[in-house]
This record gives sequence, C-alpha cells and structure tokens, in this order.
Amino acid sequence: MTYDEIMRKITQGLTGDASADMKYLKEQMESYKDHEMSQEILRACGRLMYDLIPEDKKEELGKVIGNELKGVEATLDEIRYNVYKQNISTAMKLSEALVEKVDKNPMFKNDAVSEYFTFNEFFEELLYAFYNKPEKTIRKADIPFAEVYLQHGSLLFEQKRYLEARETLAKARRWNPANAKIAFEYMETYKALGEIDQFAELTKETFKYAFRPQDVARCYRNLGYYFIEKQLFEVAAGCYLLSLQYDRENKMAQSELYYIQSKAPNGFKEPTIDELREYGEKYNFPIGVSDDILSIAFSYGKHFSQNGEREGAIYCLEILYNLTDDKEIKELIEKLK
Repeated sequence: MTYDEIMRKITQGLTGDASADMKYLKEQMESYKDHEMSQEILRACGRLMYDLIPEDKKEELGKVIGNELKGVEATLDEIRYNVYKQNISTAMKLSEALVEKVDKNPMFKNDAVSEYFTFNEFFEELLYAFYNKPEKTIRKADIPFAEVYLQHGSLLFEQKRYLEARETLAKARRWNPANAKIAFEYMETYKALGEIDQFAELTKETFKYAFRPQDVARCYRNLGYYFIEKQLFEVAAGCYLLSLQYDRENKMAQSELYYIQSKAPNGFKEPTIDELREYGEKYNFPIGVSDDILSIAFSYGKHFSQNGEREGAIYCLEILYNLTDDKEIKELIEKLK
C-alpha cells in the first residue's frame, strides 16, 4: 500500500475514545516500525497522538520543546554579544559547539511526505511554495537552523575562511531558501574569491525573493559592482541608479556613481528608461520588482481583507506599498488600520 492508503486505513480505525485511540496508535506504530516508510508513518501517528493529548500535557510538552529553543536562542544571543565586543575567539567556540549540536538533531529531517524549513516570515513561505511547487507538506522546524548556520557562516567569512563559510551558508539556504539576507551572505563568498560571474548569477536569482526595498536595492548594487568589474560603466551606472529608487539614501550607491563618473572613458550619461530595459534584456536582469511578488502580495492582501483577517491583509499590502509607493494601496492600508 502507498503511504496515503496506509494512513487512511489507520485513521479509519480511530474510535473517538482518546484512551483507546492512543493505545491503538501505539500498536500501529509498532506494526509499521520496520516498514520502508516507517519514519513517515510513525511521524504521522505521532501527530495524531498529539491531538489526543490533554491540554495540560500539551503544555508540558510545549515547555520541553520551548526550553530547547530558548537554549539555542540564548546561545545565539551570547554569540552576537561576543561578536559585538570583538571577542571573536569566544564567539567562534560557542558557534562551533552550537552548529555541532544542531547538526546532530534528528527531529526535523525531510522525509517522503514532509519538508522542514525555518522561514522567518509568512511571505517567504508563500514565495517558496509559488516558485517550487513542492509536492510534500511544508512544516516548520522548531529549531532556528537557518539562523544558526547564518551566524556561523558569517563568522567564518569574517575570518576569511571563505570556502568553509560557503559550505555553512549553503546549509542556512537549505533551511530558508527564500531569505534574501542569507542569499546575499552566501554569494559574498563568490565575490571574495573573485568568482564574479557566479556572484552575478546568484544575484539575478535572488530578485525573485527580494520583497523588501532594501533587498531589491542590494541586488542592483551587486550587479553594479559586477558591471564595473567588466568595465561596462554605463550598465553599472544604470544598476546603481535603479538601486537608489529602492534605497534613496544609500551612500555606497552614490559613491559608486561618483567613481563611475571618474572612470567612464566617454564621460557619464544617465541612461534613459528605454536604455535600462535594453540593458536588462541584453544582460538578463529585471528592471523593477518581480511581477510575481507584486501579484502575490496584492492577491493575498485582497484574500485576507475579504475574509476579515485584518492583520494578514495589512502585512501583505504593506509589502506591496513599500515596493510601489502606490497611493491607492496606502489608502487601503489606512482603512484597514
């Protein structure tokens, strides 16, 4: 039988009597412990058993899980504090021990029916599901794996251990593939090692997950750096000008534009929007925010609003407004507030 057929058979045996069902599920877990899909079946039975646990027992279990999470978060805070105080050796020891600990955690490994992630927010999960069309059920891991690996990868990067940093940051991307901050840190290892073509390709891929203005701006700054390295000064200038549309006060972009003015052999001419579109088409990068992001933010904002879920509507529409400065969207948000 398939996994679905097995679980359908098991659930049909439930009676509604919590005590009897708990015993029955334990028997089913014992029966299927050697099955080729034992991990998936046992996890599913475990979720059914959790639903049968009295609320006070759920609270006890929640405290156990919560205590482990608090321990990881406390260690992350201590690492950050030591980085701030420039106690890098201490921070590294703490981070290495934490990575070793979470590496050994068996609870949230993907299986044939479930994928575990640690998305930071709802819109990241929306984008991941939209672009990847996962056949498995997306589940949240209770340990912040992505943050642990991001912190450790950043420490390795600062010590110029670029390949080790890349390997660790790849783990962070596995746990949160829709987070632009992690993607930027990962691609910096390519830039540091002079692999700028791969750096540019990774940047282009990140546009589809850049749903905050500062992230869109950084994508364009990355491309600006790449085109300067390729001596394509007008294209680089176009990218930095685009970046300033999303992060108007960014000093780095302004500084790079001054640099281009001094280096461009034929002087500096601000490109027109048509020229920008030509650059985007020729070098395969988008002009403006992904249409998919704008469409998803609007669609879900409208959906939540129609269903009376005010906070969800505001969350999605604010993402849309921050990327577009659309007055009508702002009015919608103000009405909802």
